[in-house]
Amino acid sequence: MNMNELPPRLNIDTAAMIVEFNASVWTARKLDRSATDELVHDKNAKAKDAARVNKHLLAGRNELEIIQKHVTSTRTYVYEQTMPWSDNGQRLLPASKFIAFEQSMGDRRLEFDKLVQSFMGIYPTLITAQAMALGDMFKRADFPSVHELPSKFAWTLGYLPVPKAGDFRIDIGDKAQKELREKLEKLSEERVSAAHRSLWERLHEHLTRMADRLQVDTVQGEEKPRRFHDTLVTGGVEMCDLLKELNLTGDQDLENARRTLEQALLGVEPDELRKNMDARQHVASEVKKILDSYKF
Repeated sequence: MNMNELPPRLNIDTAAMIVEFNASVWTARKLDRSATDELVHDKNAKAKDAARVNKHLLAGRNELEIIQKHVTSTRTYVYEQTMPWSDNGQRLLPASKFIAFEQSMGDRRLEFDKLVQSFMGIYPTLITAQAMALGDMFKRADFPSVHELPSKFAWTLGYLPVPKAGDFRIDIGDKAQKELREKLEKLSEERVSAAHRSLWERLHEHLTRMADRLQVDTVQGEEKPRRFHDTLVTGGVEMCDLLKELNLTGDQDLENARRTLEQALLGVEPDELRKNMDARQHVASEVKKILDSYKF
């Protein structure tokens, strides 16, 4: 089966929900107009907007970076646990994963709040320290006040039901309503298809990486196994678990491919593949079998 072909779909509206996650963190960046004008002049640029010099207000400090990394980690988690649904960032979450997902996101929200509160507690001290760090570029007005600072951080998580075209009701006439319902049904099918396709792409990406890293090169007559990180194996196992729950369409081909990889990695440790060439060859062979069996 081609990964672009959609198998008979389940009732997505009862098997999944839409997730909306957004978080923002103060960038601590500020345009330095005088430095920008100086650079443009020194480089003989004719256009005033030829360059921009942005000051890193917290240069040399990592307190804000810790918060930013936490948000990035959370976004990665959301993307791993869900599938794409719309262009505005909405994601599709299987109902079976809701409890674990909600618990993890709750823990992550608590950690976010803790990090932000800690940052706010030392913020006045940071401003004083940056007066020396930034030298002549320091301007107290560049830094938001203690009262303004909380508005620079935000965390929102919401859930929505998957819309059903059949429930659409509006007084626009039977014919127009029928046409609109058909468009909504088509849009829903396209989104389900895109979500389904993303699973095959996720699988293909990891399989391709495994096929490459598990190769053994011959250098001057000596076999040299390619190096790989532990995540090549552990990530494959985790992906197999995810695909089992994310396969909302009940795609049997995807399940068969997932199961083949799962069986190949069952009980396998990364170090075993580094030291045991037979085990390495077996896994590599199973990976190649999957890649050759389906039209990715």
